[in-house]
Amino acid sequence: MLASCGSSAMLIQRAPKTLVLRLSQLPYPGFVTEKGSKNNGVISNKTAAAGDNALLRRYQREGRRSGYLATFDREVSPQAVVGPVVIESSAVTYSTATGAQGGLGLEDHQLLAEGWTPVSTGTLGQGAEAFTETKALDQTQFQSFVLNWRQGNVDNEIRIAGNAATLDLTYALTLGRVQERAEVSK
Repeated sequence: MLASCGSSAMLIQRAPKTLVLRLSQLPYPGFVTEKGSKNNGVISNKTAAAGDNALLRRYQREGRRSGYLATFDREVSPQAVVGPVVIESSAVTYSTATGAQGGLGLEDHQLLAEGWTPVSTGTLGQGAEAFTETKALDQTQFQSFVLNWRQGNVDNEIRIAGNAATLDLTYALTLGRVQERAEVSK
């Protein structure tokens, strides 16, 4: 077990970069690491707040340390692909599990405010929540899923997108379990 909310001895102390998925861990063929995205890599509090000073102060109050985002994609036709076309894996570290719990709640609130629909996750980490949205893209219904969960003082997120006819939450849950196992085993 990683940590209870009140135990600082059991907190994950590794850098967020070591907590996200790596290309070699993806169980789906054809993915490459997305190059050149301004969002890939370390996500500081200032970057995450994007000019919102109240949000930046909240991050500081909750003890948000740093985050990391890895994005993977594959060059395939959205109409012909089975499974995800884009995968994002992120991890954000906090000083305490309580801070991470607050950060997780904020992320869930933001997704709801943006119109995402909650869906059931099953069991994953602590406080797992999942959301979905569907949009038209290139004459195809494109579906996205966001899966958020906490492990001790770390907030994790998996985002996937692909053809709605062939994509379901199972893909995101599979990736979440890979990321969760990697955090526990290191």
